Amino acid sequence: MLKEIKSLQNSLIKDVVKLHQKKYRENLILIEGKKAVLEAIEYKLKIEKIFTLEILPEFKNFEMYLVTDEIMKKISTTESPATVIAIAKKPIYDIKKFLSYKKIILLDNIKDAGNLGTIIRASSAFGADGILLFNDTVDEYSPKTIRSAAGNMFKIPVKKVNMNELKEFKKEFNFIATVVNSNKNFSDYKPKGKLLVMFGSEADGLCNDLLNLADEKLTIKMANNVESLNLALCAGIVLYKLQE
Repeated sequence: MLKEIKSLQNSLIKDVVKLHQKKYRENLILIEGKKAVLEAIEYKLKIEKIFTLEILPEFKNFEMYLVTDEIMKKISTTESPATVIAIAKKPIYDIKKFLSYKKIILLDNIKDAGNLGTIIRASSAFGADGILLFNDTVDEYSPKTIRSAAGNMFKIPVKKVNMNELKEFKKEFNFIATVVNSNKNFSDYKPKGKLLVMFGSEADGLCNDLLNLADEKLTIKMANNVESLNLALCAGIVLYKLQE
């Protein structure tokens, strides 16, 4: 079903622009780029509307709006707008399902959407089953996170978790804390059982509540003249090691 919108003052366009802000993304999310939209469809997200600069046959079964370059620039979150933008229902994941997984990543108070998207990408590449977000971590469905995940956003479940829910995981999982000052090197660690691997922000590390849950505290050893590594890079190294 194809419709056409030519006015920037169209009420639907104003509603789409609201999705640039987290407070309006309670039920709906913005997906930019043909590849990302096709991925969302592949992973069974409910697509509400598609906005495009040209008629695309692969989207003919969806509510599709043909828009102008000016409108596409308005609803886009990037300087170089995509040619396709979709509105989709936010995925809903059951926290109980996570208890059946074998390898989970937990991120504590992560502020950078690009880092989160890259970690989602690495988690998908290296066999993590799910990602839990703790404390005031950036919105997993911000447009920047989705872009940084590079086509992997919907391949792996990502969900916020609170402490009460997290305590249920202690019954079945080994909790691994990544820290900067442990005398135990991650490269020497031999994984056993179900794992929940925790990463804190680059600025503050893991909070004390999570450190107190840890069964192991491990460090990625580096050359003495290197102060630190980017969080996403650290997560990628750990995930690669854990798949061996």
